[in-house]
Amino acid sequence: MIFPESRKENTNEEIGGRVVADPYRWLEDAGQPEVRQWIAQQNEYADLQLRDPRQKAFAEELVKDFEVTTFSNPLYVNGRYFYMERRPGEDQMALYVRYGLEGEPIKLIDPNGRKEGNTVSLDYWVPHHEGNLIAYGLSEGGDEMATLRVFDVQRKTDLPDEIVRCRHSSICWLPDGSGFFYTRNPRPGTVPQNEEHLHVKVYLHELGSDPGSDELIFGEGRPKDDMISLSLSLDGQYLTIDVSRTWTENEVYLYDADKKTTKPLVAGIPAQFSPRFLADKVLMFTNYHANNYRILSAPLEEIYKPIEQWKEFVPEKEHVLSFVDVTKDKILLGYLVNACARVIVLDHDNKETGTIPLPEYASMEGVTGMETESEFSYGVESFAFPWISYRYDTVADAYSVYRKTESPIDPDQYETTQEWFVSKDGTKVPMFIFHKKGLTLGAVPTILYAYGGFGSNQEPSFMRNWIPWVAHGGIFAVANIRGGGEFGEKWHLDGIKDKKQNSFDDFIAAAEYLIAQKYTDREHLGILGGSNGGLLVSAVEVQRPDLFKAACARVPLTDMVRFPKFGMALRWVHEYGDPSDPADLARILMWSPYHNVKNGTEYPAMLFMVGDRDSRVDPLHARKMAAMLQSTNKKNPVFVHTEIDAGHGAGKPISKVVDAQSLILAFFGNELELL
Repeated sequence: MIFPESRKENTNEEIGGRVVADPYRWLEDAGQPEVRQWIAQQNEYADLQLRDPRQKAFAEELVKDFEVTTFSNPLYVNGRYFYMERRPGEDQMALYVRYGLEGEPIKLIDPNGRKEGNTVSLDYWVPHHEGNLIAYGLSEGGDEMATLRVFDVQRKTDLPDEIVRCRHSSICWLPDGSGFFYTRNPRPGTVPQNEEHLHVKVYLHELGSDPGSDELIFGEGRPKDDMISLSLSLDGQYLTIDVSRTWTENEVYLYDADKKTTKPLVAGIPAQFSPRFLADKVLMFTNYHANNYRILSAPLEEIYKPIEQWKEFVPEKEHVLSFVDVTKDKILLGYLVNACARVIVLDHDNKETGTIPLPEYASMEGVTGMETESEFSYGVESFAFPWISYRYDTVADAYSVYRKTESPIDPDQYETTQEWFVSKDGTKVPMFIFHKKGLTLGAVPTILYAYGGFGSNQEPSFMRNWIPWVAHGGIFAVANIRGGGEFGEKWHLDGIKDKKQNSFDDFIAAAEYLIAQKYTDREHLGILGGSNGGLLVSAVEVQRPDLFKAACARVPLTDMVRFPKFGMALRWVHEYGDPSDPADLARILMWSPYHNVKNGTEYPAMLFMVGDRDSRVDPLHARKMAAMLQSTNKKNPVFVHTEIDAGHGAGKPISKVVDAQSLILAFFGNELELL
């Protein structure tokens, strides 16, 4: 196997008393001409090998599956229904409004056509409770660093207000609509280079005023890796500022808009807290003394009393409480039962009023409602059927289908099972297995997927990207490994830092189970993951090259010694460990993929997929890892494909989604011998 040339240097660095080799450090700086040339050569090599008749056929199938109208749940606001929609032939979702259920759709904000390639995306939008104004953010090229604007719904035009550097801004409108609280990133040049995605602060913007003079509410002198979200009491007096620097605990501060003072509400407690305002009380969704989470409450007039004195509103139960949503009249409690959704409904006095019916092996996504409205909607999907939007009818006190996704895919042709396997240390772990009905098992081409990090839950979701795989006789499996949050905070903590190897062991055990149960064999098994899951795949490939035939890592981390030095990755040391700490470094070096490739070992076929404008995980990780694997593999291919004007995945136009996915399908199809 002849790969594009990658110069290998004798670069070594002493860190914490250890000498760490880094032969491909020169590939870190994508601005260097030599690195740009390397990227182009690797793309050319990948295209030459992967853009074959199989890839073209997969692309055609994907186009057919994506050529449907996709939409979000409707958000009811003062007689209006706001929703997102992407129609056939469009790359990006646009924002629409209907006046009443039967009203004609009116397009309000459309990112399509704003730039060649349709790389502008609508990242977020937040309406005022009267429905006449919308704060929204547009970003370009997948960088997610949105510019915040304000749209006048009646006049169908933007107001002059324009605020740059508002990445996934948390926004709370003032009750009278005169302005809003929001979060903003720093301007370039005001912070050290490579820290522009950190240093988030809270501001108050008054409509029509110069954003440069916006009042700073919170953030001065704070740690640069703060992650902040906001919520506002219905009367506008109390702004809660949820601040976290880890994925295991946070602090909550309370800004009194009348007194213009900020005090800590919850601080110094090793747990997670998330406030929700009702008209007369505040709820606190927390795992404080509750692995599976519970809800505490306090009257608004007693909001400052110590958290230990708050009353228990909903006690911890057998299953994980995964979300809490509040409307004018109801509280929705979402539980995870073996990674599948169950929803209980309460009134504001804590009386259970019923449940929301959900099918087997399904997830409930995007509960959409306002604290000022009784009506709400939600979405349901599973592996085989696409998004169905339901609406709560306040008059009938019932749930009914609002809209179904039209799809050429017939869910009756497929089946899903959930099976349990035993990991290395004896822990039982569940896995969803999805394939066509009546499939003859044995040596079936199989893709195993997992994420396993940051307490993220992997619930059943529609497999539009992978339907061509299972339609042609393949299997797709999803393992709920440790590091996720499917079974509470302990499940998360058992897969991070000094226990990170548990995530890898769980994934390895899932692969071994699929082989032992005769679903597949080593020659027909591939593994897949993205972001933290890309780290998972890269680590497992290095640890067990004998176990599977091919691997695809999308936007992965691989160099776990230098990861905190790039972009927002400093925020992740609490998940992986801090390589500047000698004890953490010793543990990290035991599993960091880039540092465990052994010269002379033949590793499975590998495909790295990255975006050149990824502001979450720098594509340097994939470049360095690909070069390292190419230096030792003699037979199995190693590809790294870099998408231009693309990022971590958010906001990617459908044309790019289809192209990238067809390459991945072709790669797995060729390596695993899918018919």
